[in-house]
Amino acid sequence: MLVIAVVMLWAAAQASDVFDIVFKPRYGGEVVFSHDIHTSNPKIADNCPTCHEKTYKTKSKKPVTMAQMEKGKSCGACHGRIAFPLAACGRCHGIRTITFDVPYVGNVNFLHKPHTDKFPCGECHNKLFFPGRNPHATMAEMEKGKSCGACHRGKKAFALRDCSRCHLAGNLLMKCVNAGPVTFSHGYHTKLYRCTDCHQKIFPLDYSTPRVSMHEMESGKSCGACHDDYTAFTIRENCVRCHDM
Repeated sequence: MLVIAVVMLWAAAQASDVFDIVFKPRYGGEVVFSHDIHTSNPKIADNCPTCHEKTYKTKSKKPVTMAQMEKGKSCGACHGRIAFPLAACGRCHGIRTITFDVPYVGNVNFLHKPHTDKFPCGECHNKLFFPGRNPHATMAEMEKGKSCGACHRGKKAFALRDCSRCHLAGNLLMKCVNAGPVTFSHGYHTKLYRCTDCHQKIFPLDYSTPRVSMHEMESGKSCGACHDDYTAFTIRENCVRCHDM
């Protein structure tokens, strides 16, 4: 029993009490380095000196760039040689959903996963987007191939004109004088029409659009461009279909 106890104590003393290390790059998402995963790899075989001190100085805190890794430093000593390549960014970097605040037409949630499932990260970074904050790109610039427009042209990916596939345009509450408010549902209308059927021809994408009276609508302005009893139900004497009385 004494021999078994001594062996167990020796084994416990030999166990590596190491923990995960979290690296927080300025851009690109956190990287969680797992000692357990690496030391259980047969190519390393729980041999710490494989990495320490040759590749990593135990107490060093000097950051290493991706360019240096591609030349064989740090993680690049193995990744791309005996382990998966550095180009598989999402296997290390914790990528997240990015929300772009866009006035007038609804925010855009950019989901990395559907994109990284189809394309390598290098397809966009750093050719189209730098990791981190990028300059704002207008729709006009995208239509010329900048930013999202480099791919979203209708062939490689759906076209930019499919606005509602990106922009989260919700309901609009319009307050009316001497009548109940009107809730305009983008979701209902975009099932029937394209965004460009209304924007910019009928409704400019800004908050400077002047108020339109019911009389003007009856002459074909604003909602009256469609609600004419031909394209959609007429606005005449159908008040309760829109106004919350």
